[in-house]
Amino acid sequence: MRKNKSELYLVLFIIAVIAGTAFLYIQTQEKNASSIFPEKLGDMSLALYRDGDAAMTEVKSLHRGANVEIEKAFIANYRGSAGNKAKFWVSESKNSEEAASLLAAMNSRVGKTGMFSDSTPVNVEGITVYFVTGQPELGLYHYFYAKGNRVFWIQVDNADEAYRLSIVKESIKRI
Repeated sequence: MRKNKSELYLVLFIIAVIAGTAFLYIQTQEKNASSIFPEKLGDMSLALYRDGDAAMTEVKSLHRGANVEIEKAFIANYRGSAGNKAKFWVSESKNSEEAASLLAAMNSRVGKTGMFSDSTPVNVEGITVYFVTGQPELGLYHYFYAKGNRVFWIQVDNADEAYRLSIVKESIKRI
């Protein structure tokens, strides 16, 4: 009789562990499915993802002075084992025309702030991507562009230009 009880408890424990693991897996997959960002980008993994009010507040503060409404905002941080880091700020407009207008406004102001250099346009995957350097406290290497109804600002912390462009290229393809 005791042996049967022990076996029953063991079976119930195993079922509980499997159910808990399945529940956590489903929860993780749902969070990843709601993110616009992939889990991995180059050699880096997604370390932080924000959307909603917190992201909207931060992204709007970056766009102050622009006369374009933002519908949604997204922020992501990526980290790699070799010390590589990237941060994304993404705004979503009603349509691609408004996104293009926001990009033009950003590009016209970026070099005048004293915080960033004048922009240099680069063609990446058929999209005009603007490159600026920032002061050390802001991060040194930044890229921004519009794709569809979204405007992307990417800070890549790596001095290797080929590496940075590979991250931007992959971002254009995957996000």
